[in-house]
Formats: sequence, C-alpha cells, structure tokens
Amino acid sequence: MNARIEQLLGILKSQDVDAMLIASGVNRRFLSGFSGSNGILFIHPEKRLLVTDFRYKEQAAKQAKEYEVVVTSQFLSMFGSIKEAAEKLGVKRIGFESDRMTVDWLSGAKRDLDGIELVPCGNIVEKIRATKSQYEISCIQTAQRTAELALQHVLGIIRPGITEFDVAAEIGYFMAKCGCLNSFNTIAASGPNSSMPHAVVSNRVLQKGDFITMDFGCVYDGYISDMTRTVAIGQPTDEMVKVYNIVLEAQKRALDLIAPGVNCLDVDTAARGYIAEMGYGDYFGHGLGHSFGLEVHEEPRFSPQCREDLVPGICISVEPGIYLPGKFGVRIEDTVCVTEDGYMNFTKAPKELIIL
Repeated sequence: MNARIEQLLGILKSQDVDAMLIASGVNRRFLSGFSGSNGILFIHPEKRLLVTDFRYKEQAAKQAKEYEVVVTSQFLSMFGSIKEAAEKLGVKRIGFESDRMTVDWLSGAKRDLDGIELVPCGNIVEKIRATKSQYEISCIQTAQRTAELALQHVLGIIRPGITEFDVAAEIGYFMAKCGCLNSFNTIAASGPNSSMPHAVVSNRVLQKGDFITMDFGCVYDGYISDMTRTVAIGQPTDEMVKVYNIVLEAQKRALDLIAPGVNCLDVDTAARGYIAEMGYGDYFGHGLGHSFGLEVHEEPRFSPQCREDLVPGICISVEPGIYLPGKFGVRIEDTVCVTEDGYMNFTKAPKELIIL
C-alpha cells in the first residue's frame, strides 16, 4: 500500500469513516495513477476498486496497478460494483469529495448506495497533496526548465508589429515541441492590457514603449510549472521602471521570509505592505501566491486570508504585481519549494528589467 493511501485511510479512521469514494480526476490520478477522464475509486483498508468504462479498460490496468479494475457500461451507473463491495465488507459510512462533486452526482450516489451513509469529506486529499514528494518536485523542475527555454525562445521573437496571439502561440508551440502542453491558457498582455492581471490574449499589436506581461507554464507527467515575466519593448518611461523595481523589491522581501514555520499571512504582508508603503497599495488586489502541483491553484496560499504555516515540501508561487488601469501593469512570478531550512527557487530566469 502506498503512503498516500495510508495517509488517507488514517484520516478516515480518525473521522470514523469506513471507506472513501474519489471521483474527481485530479485526486483520482493522485491516489491511483489513472489519468483517464471517467472513473470512481473505492478505497477501503481491505479493498481498492477503480470503476471505469470500456474506453479506459487497458489504460486503467496499466496505470492503476494497486487497484482492482472494474469495467462497466459507459451508459450505466458505476455504483453497482461499489455497493456490492461495500456490503461484503460491512461498510456503513463512505466519505466523498464534498468540495468537488455536484448535487446531481450526490443524488445519484445516494440513490444507488441506499442504506450506506455518505459523509462529506472535502479537502482531505488536497491536504495530503499539499506537501510534494521528491518525484513530484522533480517533475515540477522539469516543467519549469521547459517553460524557461520557451521564454528564452520568445524573447528572440518579440518586437513591435506582432500580436499577443503570436507571442502566446510561440510559447505554446515551443513547449509542445519539447513534449509539454500548456498548464493553463497563456497570458500575453501588452500595453494597457497588462493592467488586467488575467487578461485574455488578443489581436492587439505590440508597440514600441509597451510592457508585455507573460504568465505561462507547462505540464510534465501531470505536474505544472507557472511563471511570469514582464519585459519592455523599447525604452520604458521612468514611471514604468519605477513600478517594475517596486514589484521586484516586494518579491524579494517576500522570498527572504520563506522558511518552515513561517505563516503564509506574514509572507503576503511583507510584499503587500511594501507596495502600499510605496503608494501603490490600491493597485495590488490579488493574493501574493498559490500552491501548485497537479493543479495550477492549490492550498495553502500567500494571502490576507491564509493563516497556515509553511512546511517542507510545499510548492508555492510568489507573484506580486502593480496594475495601473488603462496604462500598464507589472507582475513578476517565481515558484519555490519550501525546504528544511528555507526554500528552493524553481525559477532561474532573470528578473532584472529586460528591454528588447
């Protein structure tokens, strides 16, 4: 039995829950290795089932070697095999991912598992996922190296006259040629568009004097990278340089704090407080960072709402920004892994202002 399942079973036992259903794709993959789009895990101390449909019969057998694979019709309920196993094991209480499942899913589960109590168990698996193993860290490092090669490539192409779509496409195509897909929709926001933290790529033509903010990442064996760099196309104004340097210093102050036992709120405050001190507090309205792994946004986070302490193995972003509506924006994002005595920075790309 792998350590992830042991952790899960230990938590379930402490909550007087006999078994667990896992139906969300990301948690299903984390606990079984199965990456198909349809299936339910039944996890019990004495039995583990992966119920899926015909499309994934061969894939499930290859990927989920610790599970008994049950193939059912794509058009029928998957709960029949689970109910049969649960009844044989004397299961009375089954946990489910209350934070991820729909009302309709729960209604179907209650109908088909009648006589068994379904217990909300949200965020259990996510808490296990928060601290990454050495293998997970190595996957993230590989993804990040690929993303940085894509950045080097696109910096040689960016010039006035091309569009944001051109920039985003070049980043995605380069990573695809390296065997990695985008981990999320690439942001390539230029000029006034860069004042929108999650700007959607457009046909806007890059112009001399623009900032362009590029936020992107790729996936390696399911694990994502995430980085942001803002560069200038031609000579920036004094105000642009000033704002860039404030964001860079804010990130440095946050990074200097990261270590085991440090509270996430304190890291956020270090960057946010400095930006406010410099007069731009109203223009930094998102969290300083988020954990990541199999998903782009995981817990814990650097934000005013998070009171969790950092522990070794947490992989988290540090991405302060300043966004001046209608003018420009700056964001600089590194991703780090908390270690026993500090942190390891996955992001090696230069942070000093690049002028193309």
